[in-house]
Amino acid sequence: MLAWALAAILGLGGAPAQARRAVQRPAPAAAATPDEAFVQARQAALQNDLARFDAAAARVGATPLREYLDYWRLRIRIAPARPEAGADADVAAFLERNAGTAVAEQMRRDWLASLGRRGEWATFDAQFAQWAPRDDAQVQCWAWMSATQRGEPLPPDARDALMQPRELGEGCGALVEALARSGALKRADVWRRLELALEAGAAGSVRRLGPLAGMTDGSVEAALQRPAKVLSPDVSAEVAVIALAQLARQDPDSAAERTDALRALPPPQRAFAWSQIAAHAMRKLSPRALDYTREALAARASDETWVWLARAALRGGDWKTLAAVVERMSPQGRRDPAWVYWNARAQRALGRRDDADAQLRTIAGQFHFYGQLAAEELGELTSLPARAAPPTDDEIAQAAGNAGFERALRFYELGLRVEGNREWNFQLRTMNDRQLLAAAEWACRGAVLDRCVNTADRTVAEHDFALRFVTPFRAQLAPLAQERGLDPAWIYGLIRQESRFIMDVRSSAGAQGLMQIIPPTARWIANRLGVKDFHVDQLNDMGTNLRFGTYYLKSVLDDLEGSPLLASAAYNAGPNRPRTWRSTLPATVEGAVFAEIIPFTETRDYVKKVLSNATFYASLLTGRPQSLKSWLGSVAPRAPRGSELP
Repeated sequence: MLAWALAAILGLGGAPAQARRAVQRPAPAAAATPDEAFVQARQAALQNDLARFDAAAARVGATPLREYLDYWRLRIRIAPARPEAGADADVAAFLERNAGTAVAEQMRRDWLASLGRRGEWATFDAQFAQWAPRDDAQVQCWAWMSATQRGEPLPPDARDALMQPRELGEGCGALVEALARSGALKRADVWRRLELALEAGAAGSVRRLGPLAGMTDGSVEAALQRPAKVLSPDVSAEVAVIALAQLARQDPDSAAERTDALRALPPPQRAFAWSQIAAHAMRKLSPRALDYTREALAARASDETWVWLARAALRGGDWKTLAAVVERMSPQGRRDPAWVYWNARAQRALGRRDDADAQLRTIAGQFHFYGQLAAEELGELTSLPARAAPPTDDEIAQAAGNAGFERALRFYELGLRVEGNREWNFQLRTMNDRQLLAAAEWACRGAVLDRCVNTADRTVAEHDFALRFVTPFRAQLAPLAQERGLDPAWIYGLIRQESRFIMDVRSSAGAQGLMQIIPPTARWIANRLGVKDFHVDQLNDMGTNLRFGTYYLKSVLDDLEGSPLLASAAYNAGPNRPRTWRSTLPATVEGAVFAEIIPFTETRDYVKKVLSNATFYASLLTGRPQSLKSWLGSVAPRAPRGSELP
């Protein structure tokens, strides 16, 4: 058992435990340690390099993660189109040996994909029946392929799954091709799937589906690569739709002009083209996005498109069009809390208050951005639910004895967070609220704060928001917040979203530490603060990261006229982008509208979560109900100006 201390939670004992355990990079000339060899083996496995994998694995020695080395080696062996003799038998033995574990389910998923590619349907069916997660779309498509080989009709849920706006992928692409060849998918169905690929920008699927819809490879490629050139008056409707959708991504206004010029384009294809023009115009915050949206209301499109058209109506304050767009969404799309809330607001604006309030009540009080806004619209501020009874010693002991949690912690020591999170989350899948709270408490005591938060987030009826919204290192953060004039609730809300309190986390963009500061920004901050001899590794130090992060957060807040909404967006996307977005507004909008129409998906989700977090933190820290709308404020159009901030 690992020895943990409560002081780590409070930030009194230096970096959190996972930071202290982090594997240090060796000097270039040093021989790999067993831990480093394990990481090298994992990297070789990801590249299906068996020789390099075996060389690294031989240096690992004894490890509680031995079964993962076995799994990675087997995965390499079954990767070829024709696996080596005996590989399938070895996989079956592995699954029996490791039954009921996370690694076994990963192995079974990879084996199922291999069996599907090879058409080994008898073995596939036997293994698929034992595969509990059912969470891989490609494996599910191979299962439907197997059913079609037995002469079974495609079930309705298969058609629904195939008709999603995304890349088909290997298994689903093979299934669509087989169904099209057999006649189970008619040409109209194939064309509809091609439109969905266009909505998602899934060019690979468009290329795959075009010939199945009766088009030549050359015409499809020309429409994708040279859309403006192929849009002649005599172009076919199919080629025109592909070209217009592609051109809309590049230049919505030009695509609109070309659509107007193609008088012979049939109404269904014309409406679809307008839907893509409107969606991409809104992504670019074009002032014409709402006009294009009104042209597209008769289109057959997916929620992928309708949400952008809804944002165009929202941005323009056109409640009637917003209500019409939400009505065009799928039942699932209309149930999304964002569109429940905004449709209710539209119904209120249109004089249907009773219907609006009924819709708001369906989400009010849920623990997310729109649940908070819905409650506030009905007169209830954000407050915390009753705190569940703390876990008993026996409940904590049960969590402490979970072997899967220990494996997850070992992965974290090695810096392999993805593998660790997968192992940890596998243990949670059948837990009730009491068990989840005990696991969260145990993680918090061990300063594995991201798992504490994420585990506590899963409870359904019993909640402990002190675990969901942890407040570590308060002694270090409070004076910095006071010095900068920042609300600690906002800082905590931002850190919760940025790093989940992982001290040494590093993003793909190079952002580091609790407040995820990228090196160029850190150097700018160091210069402004007069920090001599700064080097980026210091960002993994809690004190440095908090000092730098709060300084930058205060800088963007001041730079954006004291708006936490705009400053949160600036912290994620850079200070110039919120200015640009604000400059395109046709009129002043409430903050919630601005948050929803942010064109970057990552920033849009980030801003909503940060300010939702901040509202919960404010309630936790003050003991009083809080207003999310007060954090959001309103945003007025203003011409963009330059900023000295990085």
